Formats: sequence, structure tokens, C-alpha cells
Amino acid sequence: MADTAKRAAVATLVIGGIVVTALALWKLKLVIALLFFAFILAASMRPGIEALHRRRVPRGIGLAIHYFVIAGVVALLLWLVVPRAIDQVQSALQGDTKAHIHREAKNSKGVKHAILTAVDKRLRHLPKAGAVVPRAASITLKAFEILIGIFFTFACAAYWTFERGRTIDFVTSLFPRPKRK
Repeated sequence: MADTAKRAAVATLVIGGIVVTALALWKLKLVIALLFFAFILAASMRPGIEALHRRRVPRGIGLAIHYFVIAGVVALLLWLVVPRAIDQVQSALQGDTKAHIHREAKNSKGVKHAILTAVDKRLRHLPKAGAVVPRAASITLKAFEILIGIFFTFACAAYWTFERGRTIDFVTSLFPRPKRK
């Protein structure tokens, strides 16, 4: 009887541990995804940083160069996309354009009809001015969270670029010698 109770207790603890681990991983899925993205970013930058280091450029400066290039590419894409998007939104918010979109949505077919109908529906249900402030606050909070995620990813990528070898050595030192490879 005691043996059965012991097996049941062990089985319950194992299953409970698996469930708790799965829930913890589910709650941390965003952090894990950012870490994997940081590892990918570090793996893609490492050859360039090492090539610059062979040309007597310090690794920290090489990393900064890579980050400035990434920021420049993002800025270029935003510079190309944002003005056009602002013009399109401003023209869509004018009264005669709303009527034009509504007419086009009624007379079109296929994918164009679906897109124009969705745009027409959203233009007809624009929020009131009083509802904009709480929504702007929530958007600001989300933008802040995104910035924190970006900085976290870049910091982890920098750490993995510089400390990869030491981290691998530390993890492998936890295993017995015959199992280290």
C-alpha cells in the first residue's frame, strides 16, 4: 500500500511540475521569443564584428556600427512610408473622399470590394474626440513596451555577441567531462 501511495505521489509531482513549467513558459513566451530573436541578431552580426575586429576596430565600436546601420535602415523605411500614409489618411478623412469610397465600395467586386467596404466601415465609425485620449494613452503605453522590448533584444544580442564563448564554456562545465562534447 505504501509503495502505491509513493508512486502516486511521485506521478502527481511529475505531472504538476510539467504543468507548472508549461504555464511558466507560456507566460514568458514573449521574453523567450525576444531572446531567440536576440540570438539570431547576434549570430548575423558576429561575422561582421569579427571582420572589423581583424581590421583593428574594437568589438564595441563594431557593434555600435551595426546598430547604427540597423537604425538607419529602419529610419529610411519610416521616411519612405510615413509621409505617404499620412497623406492617405488625411485625404480619407475629408468628407467628399468618404462619399467617394462609399460609392466605389458599392460598385466594386472581389478583393477590391472587400478592402473598400472595410475602409468605408471604419471611416463611418470613427471614435468621438473624448474617446481618443484613453486610446492614445493605451497606444503610448504599448509603444513604451515595444521600446523596452527593442532595447532588451539589442542588449541580449550584444551580450551574446561578446560573451557567447564564456557562456558555452560555463554551461558545458556543468556536465561531466565525458559528456561535454
